[in-house]
Amino acid sequence: MKKALILAAFLAAAASQGLQAREQRFTISGKIDGIVKGDTLRFERITLPGWDSEPAFDVVVEKDGVFKFKGTQEHDQFYLMEYFPADGAAPVCDRMGKTLVIAGGDHITMDGTRENIYYCTLGGGIYKDPALSSYLFASDSLDSIRGSYARKIEEANAAGDHETAAMYGEKFNTFYNGNPGAERVSKLRKEYFDANTEGNIFTLVEYIQSMDYTPIETLKKQSDGFSRETMDSWYGKVYEKRMNAVEAISIGNQAPDFTLTMTDGSTVSKDGFSGKYLLIYHWGMCPGSLSIDRYVQDLFSKYRDRGLEVIGITESMQEIRDIWEKTKEGSSIPSLGIDDFKATLDGMLNHPWPDAELETDHPENKQVSDIFLISGWPFFVFIGPDGKILARDYSEAFYQAKQILEEKFGE
Repeated sequence: MKKALILAAFLAAAASQGLQAREQRFTISGKIDGIVKGDTLRFERITLPGWDSEPAFDVVVEKDGVFKFKGTQEHDQFYLMEYFPADGAAPVCDRMGKTLVIAGGDHITMDGTRENIYYCTLGGGIYKDPALSSYLFASDSLDSIRGSYARKIEEANAAGDHETAAMYGEKFNTFYNGNPGAERVSKLRKEYFDANTEGNIFTLVEYIQSMDYTPIETLKKQSDGFSRETMDSWYGKVYEKRMNAVEAISIGNQAPDFTLTMTDGSTVSKDGFSGKYLLIYHWGMCPGSLSIDRYVQDLFSKYRDRGLEVIGITESMQEIRDIWEKTKEGSSIPSLGIDDFKATLDGMLNHPWPDAELETDHPENKQVSDIFLISGWPFFVFIGPDGKILARDYSEAFYQAKQILEEKFGE
């Protein structure tokens, strides 16, 4: 009996040591002017590529302007930091939070101000690389200006000055159009990625977030350039698994079977569209959907008698109805070419094709989003009469579908 107890204790200790050996230790410290004792910095683990989040740890500021935290993690990790002041609200900006990647042994630093905390400068770990630092500094600096417009919009609306709010809304929506700063950021990003084709924790996390709409040929080319160390890393394995999923629904492959329950209670499935062209259209309340919706309706009207079917997928029709009810007659969005916003919403609520909702009690609807790796708006999947995928992407896939139909049936 005594020997059994000793053996059990030994095995428990060995297991504990093994777990500790697998854990990665890290440190985060920061100098953020304006944060005060009692403020909370909340870090969430982000699971890629779906951007699902779960609580990781909170850092409660103990001394004005600075903080420090030591923690452990199971593997290299992508985080989102959110700021919760002890008093009042966090500054308005155009970001959900501050993203960062941490590897084992890293000491990550954060420097900035409370007002622009989500644009603070990162140091340590992968961020010690001068080229990466230059790119991120340029990106944060540019985005902080756009974020200031978001604050102006909120301030103007709070004061009842809707004209000023609309002016800054236009500046916000068109901020990157022809902006030389945006061109510089794009150039610095390209230079960094071109110089790091062997891959690292930062490039992997960036690549994974856009894998679902990247051509399989591009993904394979990137993968071929990765080092063995990169491929064996946590995010290297995530990349490989997702690449296989993307390949399964690549152009030219048979579309997977699916079933959808529409808002009118009817059901549709892949088999029901055999011999026809099918455009699956994932839409929502985003500038892209608002801009392209009328063109999708035009395409459907033009080719519906020649074998084109469209099915729409959105998160919640009720949310859109709520926005429609709150929208004033004659409201416009010039940057999107929309003269009558309420009429645009009305057209979306009364599509000439059936729509399905994802936020329902029908799990099969969410499964369609998952099997086609649909991750944003507007997203399109175009399927041919033989059931093969002809196009799959954001707006680009719509224009590919339009071209295919024009070549087949004429303009």
